[in-house]
Amino acid sequence: MGPVAHAFTYPVTFFAFDPKELTSIAERCRLFGYNQSNILRLNDHDYLHGEHRPIGEQVDALLGPEGVGQVTRIITSPRYFNYAFNPVNFHLRMQGAELISVVAEVNNTFGDRHVYVLPDLEPGVRANTWLAQCPKAFHVSPFNDRSGDYHFTFRIEEDEIYLRVDLYRDDVCVLKTWIQGCCVPLNTANIIRYTLLHPFDTALNSMPRIIWQAAQLYYKKKLQVYQRPSPCSPQTLIDRDSQLEPHSII
Repeated sequence: MGPVAHAFTYPVTFFAFDPKELTSIAERCRLFGYNQSNILRLNDHDYLHGEHRPIGEQVDALLGPEGVGQVTRIITSPRYFNYAFNPVNFHLRMQGAELISVVAEVNNTFGDRHVYVLPDLEPGVRANTWLAQCPKAFHVSPFNDRSGDYHFTFRIEEDEIYLRVDLYRDDVCVLKTWIQGCCVPLNTANIIRYTLLHPFDTALNSMPRIIWQAAQLYYKKKLQVYQRPSPCSPQTLIDRDSQLEPHSII
């Protein structure tokens, strides 16, 4: 939105997993592996603290354990032939059809990882929509510094999802981003269809797309570049420069 206008849209494929079901999914779907080699693969240590412990336990460390009737969903793109780069993963804590809390897990191209823990969501005007805000505290794009506030919008329908993150600075929206799409069942047939027809949607094309858009912003639109500052937030779980253990949040 500013200081210059720039927009693009790409087809992407994301998966919605219940972390507790990953083992059974891997047993049912021959092309999907959980902490094991396969065409599609999801590793516990690719998320959050980067630890070899179940993703659900890592989410519980941030949001607290699931309450009665609550479930967790992770919205992510698994590794495809052992490669994936997820600029953002969403860990959604649901109670029935109601969204209770969210962890937005952000990865930058420098090797850092940060989480925005959103325990207090507000209902939106539209049904099945929830809102949240928090200050920006993590360097992502070289064309934006760490100033501003994020405005989150989550719309979770039975067969459709819409996840939006906007950046505001001085009460003016400078960046709008979102993913949206319709849901299909996670089964062997649809995994085969994905691997054959959509292999480049997300897993192999994220980094080339990022580099292409950055080149346009830098060379064509002459945007100012902000160097990566050292992470300074306790919610930065992985700092590429740190020789210490990743931060933890109590």
